[in-house]
Amino acid sequence: MADKYQEMVQQMRADGVDETMIARFVAEEMREDEFRRGRGTTDIEAARLWKNMPESIRQLLLGNAFCPNCGVTSFASGYSLRMRDGFVLIEGRCAGCGSEIARLCD
Repeated sequence: MADKYQEMVQQMRADGVDETMIARFVAEEMREDEFRRGRGTTDIEAARLWKNMPESIRQLLLGNAFCPNCGVTSFASGYSLRMRDGFVLIEGRCAGCGSEIARLCD
């Protein structure tokens, strides 16, 4: 994985990108990769915030997600909750077609 970042840095330097921008970009890419590795797991902080929401709001969020195949749809059971930029992110599968879907609860 470190080779991926080294290649990005070399290419960005060859393209004349500023070192500060390179550092910021690589840090963001590393953060995104770490976030993707945690897919399918529920975050404790996200679960606490989720449980503090009224049941009616939770049902509204679960029943109103966007699926690129079906359009507006709902989550099938077995979804996971994680924190993303201070908000709860619901990740799971479409109840209609089974495609992967996500919804950020802002």
